[in-house]
Amino acid sequence: MSTRILFGAGVYAKKYKALLEYLDMDFDYFTDNDASKWGTFLYGKKVIAPNVLKTFPQCSIIISSTHEKAIRDQLAGMGMDGGIVDLGVLYGLCEKRMSGSVCSHSAADSGKTILVDMYEGIGWGGTELWAANLAEGLRDAGYNAALLGCTGQPALEEQYEAMVRRIPEENTIMQMVRYMEGRMPFIFINNFAGCAFMAASIVKRKYPGLVKIVSVIHSDSRSLFDAYMMLGKYMDKIFCVSSQIRDHMQELYGFDHGSYYTREQPVGMDMSWRRKINASGALRIGYAARLVKQAKRADLLMDLIGLLEKKGMDYIFQIAGEGECSGLIGQFISRKRLQDKVQLMGRLPKSQMDVFWKGQDVFVNVSEYEGTSLSMLEAMGYGCVPVVTDVSGAREFISQEKNGCICDVGNMERIADCIAMLADNRELLKIYGDKCRRIVQERCNPKEYIKYWIEEVLGDWI
Repeated sequence: MSTRILFGAGVYAKKYKALLEYLDMDFDYFTDNDASKWGTFLYGKKVIAPNVLKTFPQCSIIISSTHEKAIRDQLAGMGMDGGIVDLGVLYGLCEKRMSGSVCSHSAADSGKTILVDMYEGIGWGGTELWAANLAEGLRDAGYNAALLGCTGQPALEEQYEAMVRRIPEENTIMQMVRYMEGRMPFIFINNFAGCAFMAASIVKRKYPGLVKIVSVIHSDSRSLFDAYMMLGKYMDKIFCVSSQIRDHMQELYGFDHGSYYTREQPVGMDMSWRRKINASGALRIGYAARLVKQAKRADLLMDLIGLLEKKGMDYIFQIAGEGECSGLIGQFISRKRLQDKVQLMGRLPKSQMDVFWKGQDVFVNVSEYEGTSLSMLEAMGYGCVPVVTDVSGAREFISQEKNGCICDVGNMERIADCIAMLADNRELLKIYGDKCRRIVQERCNPKEYIKYWIEEVLGDWI
């Protein structure tokens, strides 16, 4: 009997495990090139080193990683590429397991139901908020839009919760496929390249005229791009949240340029509010994002705070968010006795974010990569001056030292210098802040955003 292996014990292993569960297929081990994972267990399966594969008389290998080409080349070098099970073979087996129910709708009717993916969301972050706002806008425009979520996720705010259709985590893909089959024809708006995308692709394979898929790319990351492209042949259109992401995707993968869409993210704001300059008080600095190391680099906030202290600055730094770095940052604050200057606010609900940004002078982002930061746009909409790393979307809204500062990724010294410059030149808070507010008001209108989606992205389907 052949030993079945999933090659890749990272974040995308979950959906391949779910795919095998749908097929009633078990597997024996994970393998991964990361030596720190060898000997550990993931979903109850041991992670082994790739060189152990040669010890099995027969071996079936399913690549559960975005690094598909590199792994194929690696297996070819080991003389084991003949054991690779292609994803298309698995999809063929999935098609046979589907209900086989006859769908009476015509292809011309395709797209009347719109399912917006939130299944892989891990909290109330920028992508989840974007998805919820899009679904709400489409629903308010008269379309049958729903958010596709997971039973294990926390409840959303009341205005969104009624739109959520929660799929159980057990037998995930089977549950999703059944749900989607019962709602054809539909448009699937994919945000996470996870289990929901896989389920929609399976349904589209069987009913190609009745399923349309728009993949939304929220971050300028090659590994994320590759995750989407593993099922690229099932995507009808690609929406990029910044023109920089669109240009990188086009450069890497080609595609007809007409398949790409992009538009500045929408931002709702209190149009009647007017900012007063903070002429002499403590400079108020705001940060709002997941407190995690991956992508967000929240671990660097401690370095930044240390540099602000070294400069002897008078400041109040409010940090809104939660995640793996919360404890470390809290311990750092206590150890340095900075409780009066640095405040961990936890995750704030969307209803409180307007008040949060109205109380800040400066917006800080230390991310390694982004799409276009929704927090940045919200903060700029209330006149906060952005001091950010050079990630996707930043240069589309910030002109260097005209309405904010853009710094190299990882350069906390430069970020601290920019904050100190603003503290010493308070008139710039007003000048830069007013420019930021005008830019966001002109370019990030929520009604125009939904209109663009209806007329341009979905227009030939609905």
